[in-house]
Amino acid sequence: MATARIEKNELILEATLDDLHVITKEAVKNIDMYKDEIAVIFEKMPKFDYKYFCFYAYSTYKLLETALQFDCEEVGHFRLIAPEEFYFAFYGMITALYHEHCEQVKS
Repeated sequence: MATARIEKNELILEATLDDLHVITKEAVKNIDMYKDEIAVIFEKMPKFDYKYFCFYAYSTYKLLETALQFDCEEVGHFRLIAPEEFYFAFYGMITALYHEHCEQVKS
């Protein structure tokens, strides 16, 4: 399971490939709640070479926050640390969810 800690006024979230299963389950279970986030991530993440995408800047952090059980309210943002494969697998999951549930959502 992902771990979160606060360091120097920054929430650091460390995730692994195993966390993708938890994120996917949360997204599917509450797809209507996350459709807008999924659409924005689908559109914008490739422009940041996937691993440099800023979830907080685009208000696309609620899915991760809920699924991985962290709260960045205290510091207002978080930094995701994960293996490079995580970002690409995460985007693949987002792409599948987008095409299945969100294509008509405009961001």
